[in-house]
Amino acid sequence: MIEYLATLVIAAILLLMTSSNFRPVIDRSRVTAAMSEFHTAILLARAEAMRRQTRIDVIPLDSKDWSKGWLVLIDVNNNQQLDAGDVLLHHSQSETKGLAVEAKLRDSKKSYLAFDTSGRPRSAASSQIPQIGSFIFAVSAQRLKIIISFLGRVRVCDPDKDSATC
Repeated sequence: MIEYLATLVIAAILLLMTSSNFRPVIDRSRVTAAMSEFHTAILLARAEAMRRQTRIDVIPLDSKDWSKGWLVLIDVNNNQQLDAGDVLLHHSQSETKGLAVEAKLRDSKKSYLAFDTSGRPRSAASSQIPQIGSFIFAVSAQRLKIIISFLGRVRVCDPDKDSATC
């Protein structure tokens, strides 16, 4: 019995020593999963805007806090929030522990993305002004960045490894 307890104590000590080494790997996995889900929502919004021939918006669940999740919708009254009469196409609620999302968009009055019938990002104020920018997803020290171009193309980069091009 004593040998068994000693083995368990040694195993527990080894587990505690190695678990802290895996924290960056776990955080990287979390930020990658959240960013990938958001990337998919953006691609869905762009494709649906072209398919349905109407503007499609991507908005945060909680006003400006993208870390709680996002909605893809047809925003009938152009107010960047889900109201009666709006058509909800996708709902994503983030359950990523410790996720922080920083949005840097051209129209910073409200936090949203909108795609027009050509698949290009546009501002809510004018179809002539693109809503371009970036989102940085972070969990602890692990970060990934999504960049939305003038044409609506989306690319992902690591701001810590590709600082010159990211």
